[in-house]
Amino acid sequence: MRIPLACLAIVLLGACRQAPAPAGPERPAEAPSPTPDTVAANFRCGDLLVGTVFDNAAGNVTLGINGSRTVLPQAVSASGARYADEAGNEFWNKGDEATLTLDGTSHACITTEEVSPWDEARARGVAFRGTGTEPFWALEVDGGDVPAMRLELDMGERQLLVAGATPLADGEGWSGTADDGSAVTLRVTHGDCSDGMSDFTYPAAIELQVGAQLYHGCGAFLDR
Repeated sequence: MRIPLACLAIVLLGACRQAPAPAGPERPAEAPSPTPDTVAANFRCGDLLVGTVFDNAAGNVTLGINGSRTVLPQAVSASGARYADEAGNEFWNKGDEATLTLDGTSHACITTEEVSPWDEARARGVAFRGTGTEPFWALEVDGGDVPAMRLELDMGERQLLVAGATPLADGEGWSGTADDGSAVTLRVTHGDCSDGMSDFTYPAAIELQVGAQLYHGCGAFLDR
């Protein structure tokens, strides 16, 4: 019997094919990267810089606002990550945007690389920070029993250092002598303080006397 040429070609082609190489051992599937317990991000809410720390294990977010810290528990949300307390304060995060509601007022927020000066000072170990306006001034007090106190007055044009400030005997605050010889006294009064420039408040009011000049402003303890 004669085999048709077409069939012969198919047979020869099949014979010439190499047998498939034996399969090697399968690579184990890579495990997904674990979700970090805490995630930090910075937001700009209008003129305010807000630092946030999302704690996935505890199910809450810590908001750093003007030196004070507010912790909000996670709440039910149809979309995004929502955190709220019984007082009506809320932080609702959706990607790079968020809505911050404090004391009944809502603020639109967006992520930023900028860091709040209060959070930046806390990271450097500053124990107390204060600020005032008209004209702008600011101060920092380091930690310790005899801390250094740094002053930036008159829009930063005048900078003073009190190398060893001592705690006040009558009330909370510090006093000392600046490097230009000026007597410096800082008094701190706990309670909501407004700088008159925004809707947000600070946890303490301050009175700063440098020589004969008296300054009023707001501040916060960063080590508490």
